[in-house]
Amino acid sequence: MRSYKQNKACIICIFTAVFILLNLFLPISGFANNDDSRDTLVLLGNENLAPIVYDDNGTAKGVAVDIAKAIGEKIGCDIKVNAMNWEQAQIMVLNGYADGLLQINPSPERNKLYDFSSPLLKSDFSIFIKGGNTTIRSIDDLKHKRVGVEAGGYPLSLLQGYEEIELEKIDDWETAFRDLRAGDLDAIVVDRWIGEYELAQSRISGIAVVEEPIETQYSRIAVRKDDDKTLAMINSGLEEIIKDGTIDRIMEQWQGKGVICLTRDYFQNIFLRSVSIFLLVVALIAIYFVRKYRKLNEQLEASVKERTKELHHANEMLKAANVKLEQISIIDGLTSIENRRAFDLVYDRAWKLSRREGMPLALIMIDIDHFKIFNDTYGHLAGDKALIKIAEVIKGVIKRPGDLAARYGGEEFVVMLTNTAAEGAAVVAEEIRRRVEELGIENVKIESDLTVSLGVASVVPDHTMEPDELIDIADRALYKAKEEGRNKVIVWKQ
Repeated sequence: MRSYKQNKACIICIFTAVFILLNLFLPISGFANNDDSRDTLVLLGNENLAPIVYDDNGTAKGVAVDIAKAIGEKIGCDIKVNAMNWEQAQIMVLNGYADGLLQINPSPERNKLYDFSSPLLKSDFSIFIKGGNTTIRSIDDLKHKRVGVEAGGYPLSLLQGYEEIELEKIDDWETAFRDLRAGDLDAIVVDRWIGEYELAQSRISGIAVVEEPIETQYSRIAVRKDDDKTLAMINSGLEEIIKDGTIDRIMEQWQGKGVICLTRDYFQNIFLRSVSIFLLVVALIAIYFVRKYRKLNEQLEASVKERTKELHHANEMLKAANVKLEQISIIDGLTSIENRRAFDLVYDRAWKLSRREGMPLALIMIDIDHFKIFNDTYGHLAGDKALIKIAEVIKGVIKRPGDLAARYGGEEFVVMLTNTAAEGAAVVAEEIRRRVEELGIENVKIESDLTVSLGVASVVPDHTMEPDELIDIADRALYKAKEEGRNKVIVWKQ
């Protein structure tokens, strides 16, 4: 015979199950939600991301919108989504006019401004090309091509590190794909789901997608930096709709699969007609789980440990990938020194520091003399080798922490020297000029070795000056060095 404690446990489980079912299927006024007491979160989305987020005659719709509303239901909060211009949306959130951004991909720049939720939707950023184009198969094939990207979107920040790519900002997807088909664009980079949905809706033919995406990301919901309370609420609701399958049902609905929607009234009617069957089933399940509780608990603990280990490994891999991506985005692929993007970032910080501390900041603009003639004579492979050697010389001269040598574009380089007056910068420039000449790279067409011209400028920034002014006067000095016969250093004097 079963003991008294075993019988008591089974009875408790049965009545607990009945109570839960009654709360699920019968309306109880004491637990009804009062909509007037619910908090409201305002999320802003991109109006041009159908079917993920889009504007339909003033109403935000899309799979991410449905997910956001489902999150609101889980956390007892009204989530209102507005679809609008994406660049404007990001500015509004940063200025506190809304609580967050819906469907946004993290990037190094965005990580400084926002905190991000757990992953929301998978984004395969893919290259769309004109049908029959076999020359574009990867991101490297986009060099010197006209590539359409959305203003303020993640592909724009992703491709800005490739200065050889001619980026054109897109405001309207249908027009952009028609331009691609007409040959006015060479490619478009966008989330594959968004691109394919637009092509289906606008019925534009003659467009193909490169099968391998250039990057796969997971979009998220972003809130202002350090808004921990809002982020915790969103993550809590997101975790619940993932666990209970709500997010899967939303995805199935938007991907065109049949979904059966059962209303509360339907469940109540079924309950009223079949209450005895439900109670019997619940009783059997309760008894089963009482007996199997210990075993299932052990299995669950083992599963949680394994899952935690897998997530830790995945996070470590993601961190490593992000570090590698950041390094790639600021390093010139040919010469392995910093690129124009890296210079812009470092120069902006150095300018502000020099202005605050009253220190001089110097620039040396460097251009290889007669490089086009050299390329035409020996070929681009030899030209690339020459660029690499000259970059190594420049990098070898610049040794102080805080100074920077970067490839500015083509055959032009730039050196930034902190806390350095014009005289000191001229000494560094002359050392670079001398070492390049000593390389002895022959340029037979001009009966001379390959040389460089250098323009030097130094200022103590103040609040009346703009950063571009120092770049401009260094450029003028460089042009003057070219005009006066090349292979020399000119210091700009005001």
